[in-house]
Amino acid sequence: MTESIDIDHQDRDWIADRHAHYATLRAECPVVFNEHHGGFWMITDYESVAAVARDNETFAHKYEPDAPDGIDYHGICGIPRPAQTPRMGVSEIDGPAHADLRRVLNPRMVTKAVEASRSRMEHISAWFLDELIESGDADLVLDYATPVPGVLTLEMVGMPSTNWRYYADFFHATSSYRPGDEEFQAAVARVGDMWVELGDYVRFRRESPGDDLTTEIIAASIDGRSLDDDEIVGILWNLVAGGLDTTTSLVSWGLHHLGTHPEDRRRLIDDPSLVPGAVEEFLRFYSPSESLTRTATRDVELGGRRIKRGDVVFISWVSANHDPEMFDDADEVVIDQVENKHLGFGLGGHRCIGSNIARVESELMIGDVLRRLPDYEIDLDRFRPYPGNVLMTGVVTMPVTFTPGARSGVDDPFG
Repeated sequence: MTESIDIDHQDRDWIADRHAHYATLRAECPVVFNEHHGGFWMITDYESVAAVARDNETFAHKYEPDAPDGIDYHGICGIPRPAQTPRMGVSEIDGPAHADLRRVLNPRMVTKAVEASRSRMEHISAWFLDELIESGDADLVLDYATPVPGVLTLEMVGMPSTNWRYYADFFHATSSYRPGDEEFQAAVARVGDMWVELGDYVRFRRESPGDDLTTEIIAASIDGRSLDDDEIVGILWNLVAGGLDTTTSLVSWGLHHLGTHPEDRRRLIDDPSLVPGAVEEFLRFYSPSESLTRTATRDVELGGRRIKRGDVVFISWVSANHDPEMFDDADEVVIDQVENKHLGFGLGGHRCIGSNIARVESELMIGDVLRRLPDYEIDLDRFRPYPGNVLMTGVVTMPVTFTPGARSGVDDPFG
């Protein structure tokens, strides 16, 4: 068994060929110490990734540098964290506070609540398709897959949805570009302003409660106390970021696959009942949230290796989802995969809280495009995936042409 490796998983060339690299690691050293970036563990096989994800007590999922227990819960391992980036209010806390917060958020995220909002989702999807359908050309990422989740996410937290582009552009840029890229630096320069704006909104909701998630968070008791404004801003930041970019990425990659695999597209057009299963397969194969880091709270053995207290652990969802020990034809998209226990939404106590929303939105959006733009053709010369991000995969831009169609006639949702 390989004792250690010294690779830069942040290198653009490595990321560009990461699926081949992950396959090698799974076969030769699925749990291995990487000496790069100060040293951390890389976990790439399904069994070990699932074991880490299930054990929140041993593998902490929080951001707390210089914690009282003497452990630096930073989870960096070379993954850049822009200055001023707040602690993510759902994904970077653990313990009773995390459990309490999920109890506050869950009523808006359960299947029944999501189904109750389906008509609004259908309305928003129809309207944005109306805005482009008569032209015969569009960018399915920028004109459709980005604004629909953006509007719906802002409405859920109670913020003005007409401002969707402001937030979508920010989170899209911070995910799709790398530090040093002009677009990334321009977006990061807005962090302070966005923090202030979200804080202003929280203060507004304290004075003027509404029927929205922000009001419910303000009123909640989390680990025996009320949250302050900065803590609530961190939660909103997490919810808005998660609601915008991950669903956009999933829908974009699904539409890219169907636009480049006409036989799969025809099957879904002829039998729309296959769309939900196809979305699950897109989640497995593309895994928009590709990886994350955790920190060991105690010495533990995993995959025959000894991980020490305080060690950073990097787990790759996308590598686990391509593990041939778990999935037949793991490196192919099989839209009617019978048994699909993918980790596209994570696993355990930190499993994606918005998974029900993401599923319904994605199924609806992909189905609407297939129904209303069935012959769309991707301009592959102008198609641009994320250029190099080991945490997230997505699409920067996807121009298409299609036969113009008729508007559905739905009312302006912002009117």
